Amino acid sequence: MDDAQLAQVESLCETLYTGVSTATSESISREEAQSRLLSLQSSASFIPQCQYILDRSKSQYALLVASNSLTELITTHWNNFTIAQRIDIRNYVLGYLANNGPNLQDFVTLSLIKLVCRITKLGWFDDTTHRELTEDVTKFLQATIDHCILGLKILNQLVDELNIPTSGRTLTQHRKTSVSFRDLCLFKIFQLGLTTLKQLQTRQITANHQQEVILGEQALALTVRCLNFDFIGTNPDESTEDVGTIQAPTNWKSVIQDPGTTDLLLDFYANTEPPRSNKAMEAMILICSVRRSLFPSDKDREIFLGRVMSGIRELLKNQTGLQHQDNYHQFCRLLGRLKANYQLSELVKTEGYLEWLELASSFTTQSIRNWQYSTNSIHYLLALWGRLVAAVPYVRPDTGAKGHVQALETHVLNVTECYIESMLGSVETVLRSDGALEDPLEDDGSLMEQMDRLPTICRFQYRSVTNIIIAKFDPLMDKYRELMGHLMTSSTDNAPQNVAQQVAILEGQLAWLTYIVGAIVGGHSWSSSRIGDGEETLDASLSKRVLQLAQGIDYRLTSSNGVGKADPKLEVALLYYFQNFRRVYMFMWEQASGSNSVSNMGGMKLESVPSAKQKVYQNMFEHMGLGDHTVVANLIVTKIGKNLKFWPDEEDIIAKTLELLTDMAGGYSSSKLLLTLDTVKYLARHHTEDEFPFLTVSSNRHRTTFHAILTRLLLSPNGEEKLGLSFDEFMEPIVNSMLQLGALDSSQLRSEAARLPLIGVFRDLRGVAQSLHNRRTFGMLFDILEPRHTPLFAKVADLWYDQPDVMISLLRFMQEFCHNKANRVNFDQSSPNGILLFRATSDVVCAFGRKILTTGAPPNGGDLYKLKYKGMSIALSVLNSALGGNYVCFGVFALYNDPALDNALDISLQMALGIPLDHVIAFPKLSKSVFGFIEIMFKNHIKTTMALETNVFMQVMNAVHEGLQSSDAAISAMCANSIDHLATFYFENSGKDKPEVHNLNKHLAAQPNLFTSLTATLFNLLLFGAPQNHWAVMRPMLSLMLASESSFTAYKDHLMSTQDAVNRNLLNEAFNKLLADVSRNLESANRDRFTQKLTAFRVSTRGFLTL
Repeated sequence: MDDAQLAQVESLCETLYTGVSTATSESISREEAQSRLLSLQSSASFIPQCQYILDRSKSQYALLVASNSLTELITTHWNNFTIAQRIDIRNYVLGYLANNGPNLQDFVTLSLIKLVCRITKLGWFDDTTHRELTEDVTKFLQATIDHCILGLKILNQLVDELNIPTSGRTLTQHRKTSVSFRDLCLFKIFQLGLTTLKQLQTRQITANHQQEVILGEQALALTVRCLNFDFIGTNPDESTEDVGTIQAPTNWKSVIQDPGTTDLLLDFYANTEPPRSNKAMEAMILICSVRRSLFPSDKDREIFLGRVMSGIRELLKNQTGLQHQDNYHQFCRLLGRLKANYQLSELVKTEGYLEWLELASSFTTQSIRNWQYSTNSIHYLLALWGRLVAAVPYVRPDTGAKGHVQALETHVLNVTECYIESMLGSVETVLRSDGALEDPLEDDGSLMEQMDRLPTICRFQYRSVTNIIIAKFDPLMDKYRELMGHLMTSSTDNAPQNVAQQVAILEGQLAWLTYIVGAIVGGHSWSSSRIGDGEETLDASLSKRVLQLAQGIDYRLTSSNGVGKADPKLEVALLYYFQNFRRVYMFMWEQASGSNSVSNMGGMKLESVPSAKQKVYQNMFEHMGLGDHTVVANLIVTKIGKNLKFWPDEEDIIAKTLELLTDMAGGYSSSKLLLTLDTVKYLARHHTEDEFPFLTVSSNRHRTTFHAILTRLLLSPNGEEKLGLSFDEFMEPIVNSMLQLGALDSSQLRSEAARLPLIGVFRDLRGVAQSLHNRRTFGMLFDILEPRHTPLFAKVADLWYDQPDVMISLLRFMQEFCHNKANRVNFDQSSPNGILLFRATSDVVCAFGRKILTTGAPPNGGDLYKLKYKGMSIALSVLNSALGGNYVCFGVFALYNDPALDNALDISLQMALGIPLDHVIAFPKLSKSVFGFIEIMFKNHIKTTMALETNVFMQVMNAVHEGLQSSDAAISAMCANSIDHLATFYFENSGKDKPEVHNLNKHLAAQPNLFTSLTATLFNLLLFGAPQNHWAVMRPMLSLMLASESSFTAYKDHLMSTQDAVNRNLLNEAFNKLLADVSRNLESANRDRFTQKLTAFRVSTRGFLTL
C-alpha cells in the first residue's frame, strides 16, 4: 500500500461513517464504500495493509476499519499464523496502544483492545506470553492517568472476551480457556479493580475530576464483571434481572470476607454520583450473593451478614443516595436479593434485625407512596416481604431476636395496607395529572410483577388483609351503585363532567381492588397442609364482592344495550380475576357435582363421603352466597358473552375474553361444566355477526379463535347431546353464507360487497377445522364442504388473487384443512375423498398461482411481501401439507390421466422459481415454504423433478446450493435433505434403464461439476461453518460420496494442496480415519457411524487447518 491508496481508503471510510464523500473525482454510496472496505477482511494477505493504515493514517475512521479488519482476519485465519507471528501481532497492537492510545477516539481504542483480547483468547494455550497479559497491563496502570484508564479498559474487555463464547469455537474449547483464565488471572484482575478504587478513595491517584470519574467507572465496571464471571460454566441467562448464586472460587474468600471490601463499595456508593454509585451498589448485590460454602464456618457467614445488614441500616437511616432513580432501583434489588441468599433463621440472629425490619418497612411504604418514581422497583420490595413471610413456618419463634414473628406480622400488614391505599390513591393522581403521569394500571408488565408477589404477602395475615380490602371495597361499591342509579342507561361520557370524573376514579379504584382480589384468590393453596385453615371463607367474601360488581356492570351494559359501559381497564381487571378464579375453583366441578351421589358396588349401596378438598370447595360457594358453582360459572360465562357482544372495537378486552373462554374450554372439568350452561348453548346457536359485532372487525383474527372454541366444546364427548345441537346445525350459518356467495356470478363475487363475507366465512371455517382432531370429526366437515362448496374456493382464488386480505384468509383455511394432524385425514380404502381433497387443493393453488405469476411488483413501492410473496408462501405451504399428508396415492393421477398433480407441481415450481433467490432468502417464512416444497419434490416426486428442462433443474439446484449455506438451521436442513434424496436416488439407480435416470444423466452431462460443487460446499460448511448447521450438512455427505467418489477425491486433493507439508500429513491421517470401516451402503447404522466419524474429523482438523 502507498500514500495514494491510503488516501483512497480514508475517503471510503469517511463516506461509510459520515455519508460525506471527500473524493472529488467520484461520488459513491455508503453501500459501495462498505463493500470495497470489506475486501480488507477477505484474505490474510491484507494484514500488512491494515498495519500500514494503523501506522500512517490520521483518520480515526480508517483506524477503526483497519482494527476491525485485523480482528476479523485473525479470528478467521488463526491457523495461518505461527505462534511467533501471533505474539508479534499482539505485541505490535499493545505497543501501538501504549504509544497512541491516549490520543485515539474511544471507538478506535475499544476496537484495538478487542483485537488484543481476541488474540489472547485464541492463543491462550500457545505460549505463556498470552497468559501474561495481566502483567503487561499492570505497566499501563502504573504509568500516566490516561494509560491507567486504558489499562482498566483492556482488563474489562479481557474479562468479557474470556467469559463470552466466540462463534466458530466449540463450547469445550471455550470452557477450557475460560477455566484456565479464571484460575490464573481473574482473581488478580479483581484485586486490581478494588486496588484502583482504594487508591481513588485515599487520593493516592492525582487526577482531575473528569479522570477520577472515568477511573471510578472503569474500576467499578471491572469489579462487577469479575463477580459476574461464569465461574462454573452454567451460562446464566442474562435476560433475567435477578442474580443467581455467585460461585466465587475459594481463594477469593479473603477479599470477600474482608470488611474493607464492603466498606469500600458502600463508601463509593455514598460519596459518588450515578453511574458510579449504582455500579458500586450492583457490586454489593453480587458480593451478597456469593455461595454459602465460601465461608469456612457459619460464624464467618454471620459476621459477613451482620456487616451487610449494618451497612444497609445506615443507608436506610440516612436515605443515602436514594434520591437518584438508578441508585434507588439497585438498592431495591439489594433488599430483594438479601432474603434470596440468606435464610430467615440467619437474618433474625443478626444484631439489629428488628431495627433493620422496621427501616425496611418504612422504606417500602415510603417507596409505595411515591409509586410514580418507583413503579419498576416496587416488585423487588414486595419480593423481599414475600420471601420473609414464606420462610416464617421454618423458623422457631424463639430463634434470634425476641418477638420477631410479631414484628414481621405488624410490618407486613403495614406494607400491605400502604400498597392498597397508595394504588387506590394513584387513580385520582393520574387523572388529575392530565396525561403527565403514566397510569400504573396500563403498565401490564410491572402490574403483573406486583400481582405475582401479592398472594404470599396478603395470605400471611389474611383475615386482617381481607378486612382492609372489604373496608375499602364496600363504600366504593355503594357509591358506584348510587352513581350508576343516576346514570341508568346513559353513557358515562354524556354525564356532567364532575360525575364522569367521579365515575372514572371509582372505576379505577375498583379495578385495583379487583386485580388485588384476583391475585390473592389465585394464590389459594390446595396443599394438604393448608386445607382446613378456613381461608376459602375469606376467598368467598372477597370473590362475592367482585362477582357482584361484575353482575352490576353486566346489568347496566345489558339494560342500556351496550351504551352504559364501564372503563375498559375495569373490564380487563375482571377478566384477570375470572382467570385466577377459574384456575383455583373450577377444576372440581365433576367431583363436587357427584360428591353426594350414591354408588352401587357389588350389590351394596355406598354413599360416598366428600373429600377434604370437596368440603373446602363446597364451603367456598356456600359462603359466597350467590348459588352453587354452576350459577357462578354461568355468571362468568354470561360476562364473557356480554363482552363479546358489546365491546367489538376493544381489541384487548375481546382477546382476553376469548383467552379466558379458551382456557375454560380446555380444562377437563371446566369444559364439562360449560356444556351445561345456557349461555354456552346460546353462543353455539348464535355465532353470527348480528349477535356478536366483533366478528365483523376484519383486522382481527378473533372469529377464528371463537369458532375453534365453540367447535371444540360441541365435539367434546356428549357435546352435541348436552348442547342440544348437531354439528350440521352448528355449521348452518356458515353454510348459508357459502350458498349465498356460491350463487353469485363472477362480477358480483368480485364486488366489494362480497369481501367481508368471504373473509368471515374462511376465518370461521379455519376455526372449525382447527378443532377437528380425529377421523370422525374431520369427515363431518369434509362431507359438508365436498362437493357442494369446494368449487367456490377455486373461484375465489381466481377472482381475488390480488387482494391479500381475502386470499390470506382462504389460503390459511386451506392450509389448516389439508393438514393431516393426528392422522385425522384418514378415509376408507374404497373412498375417493383423499383424491377429491387434493384435487380441490390443487384447484385453489393453481387458480391463485396462474394469476399471481402474471402480476408484477406492486405500484408505488408497496409492501412486496404483504401484497405478493405472503400469498405465494402460504400457497406453497398448503401444497406442502397436501403432498406430505399421506392421504393420497399420487400414482393414480398419472394412471388415469388426471392433470391435478402435474398442474399443482408445475404452478408451484413456477412460483418457487419465479421469486428472485435473494428475496426468498430475505423472508424466513417464504424461504421455509419454497425449500420445503423443493424437498418434497426430491423426496416424493423425483420422476417429475428429473423430467424438468435442464436449465430449470439447474435453477432448482442453484437455489438448494444457496439455501444450504443459510444461517437458519431449518432451511439448511431442508436443502441438505434435498441433496440427500438426489444423491441416494443416483447411487441406488445409477446404471438402471429408467427415464428418470436418463434425465438425471442428461442434467449431469450439461453440468458435470454439480456433485463436485455440492461436496465442496458441504465439507466447507462442516469444517468452517456455524455450529448450528453441522448436523444438517452431515446427513447427505455419505450418499453424496457414494454417488460421486470422484467429487470427494477432488475436494480432498484440493484441501491438501492448500496446506503445508506438516498439515498435509495430519489431514491425510484424518481422512484415512474418516473412511475406515465405512461400508458402501446407505443403511441407517452405516449412516450413523459415518456421521459420528465426521464429527470427530471436524474436531481434529479444526485445530490445524489453515484457510
